[in-house]
Amino acid sequence: MICIECTKHAESLYTVYSNKHIQLTDCKNCNQVTDRYIEIDNVLLFMDLLLLKPGAYRHLVFNSLELKLSKYPESLPVEGSPQEKSKIIYSNFKNWIVKFDTTNRFWILLVAFEVYLTWSAEEHIYGLNQQRVKDDKYLLLNRILSADPLNQYLSYAGYCIVDMLIFYYLILFCVLRGLQWGKEMKYRREILSYTILLSYGAKIFPILMLIWPYDTFFSMNVIQWVANLYLIESLRIVTRLPYTSILSIFILVTIMKGTISRLFLISCFGSSIDEIKLMINSEIQFLLQKFNVSTNFL
Repeated sequence: MICIECTKHAESLYTVYSNKHIQLTDCKNCNQVTDRYIEIDNVLLFMDLLLLKPGAYRHLVFNSLELKLSKYPESLPVEGSPQEKSKIIYSNFKNWIVKFDTTNRFWILLVAFEVYLTWSAEEHIYGLNQQRVKDDKYLLLNRILSADPLNQYLSYAGYCIVDMLIFYYLILFCVLRGLQWGKEMKYRREILSYTILLSYGAKIFPILMLIWPYDTFFSMNVIQWVANLYLIESLRIVTRLPYTSILSIFILVTIMKGTISRLFLISCFGSSIDEIKLMINSEIQFLLQKFNVSTNFL
């Protein structure tokens, strides 16, 4: 647990008296209330999260998360006979399901939302470039939207899942292994994971594109980049790493996930190496065309 003002370690967040009255503790370092969000309503907490208040993020990912995780037993090491190993693996998995039940539900909700937004955005791109897409049989957008609705949904679901997994694990690897962040923290992986989940919630901001009309590649990406800036700031608040490090990681992860996710879909629709090469070439040409449109708009 930490003080949400100065981020120094705190022994406790509050004291409970015999009459069940709670008194918040003060930080010994900065003399401020260690965590004022203990007594703040969840609605106000949510609003402060949207406003990127550092204290709100630190309350959730450090203090609230640690209090919750401390209630569950640690995972047991897998050792012993094959039968004992099976029991331990089952016990650890069951414990993991219970411990991260709420988190997993949020991830499922985000995936469903992301699939819907991606599908809607791709259909809109198809509408803006209908003739160009129809004329190129090797274009991925042509292949997907020519399929039946079920296969369209499965295609975008696979794309979004791969995209989110790459984003999640690359950030974990870069921050925890590359920058060696939080080496002294017990729950550093869980803290960063929860931060990614909370910040990834900003990716639902493009729902605004379905409410207000948009006509260009540029206007579509404005809201998406606002969400990306939200992700960057959220990671900076929690990790307290310099902007240069966060931006470097974000650019690397964005390029990697965009490339690998597209290649994943292309490999699913391409029947041969030559066809996959033609599809990759079509995707590059289409991307350059969209970039030229946005440049001309500016």
